[in-house]
Amino acid sequence: MQFSPLIARGRVIAAARMLAGLDQHQLAEAAGLSPSTISRIELGRRNVRQDTLRAVSTALERLGIDLTQNNRTGHHAVGTSYA
Repeated sequence: MQFSPLIARGRVIAAARMLAGLDQHQLAEAAGLSPSTISRIELGRRNVRQDTLRAVSTALERLGIDLTQNNRTGHHAVGTSYA
């Protein structure tokens, strides 16, 4: 089964949030966004502005979680990094 790019990205963000041990409210607070914005992103119902995605990525990076995007395919991935 192939997902739309918005749904695929939303699932990666949800996986990253769970890997960080956060619920949607906690991620929203850490990113300076509303919980409903996080919910819509994770459900793939929102085409995310770059500054919104950057806020989510930055909040997760502070916790050692990396979101990446393949520039050629557009696919998103999640992983951990520990310095």
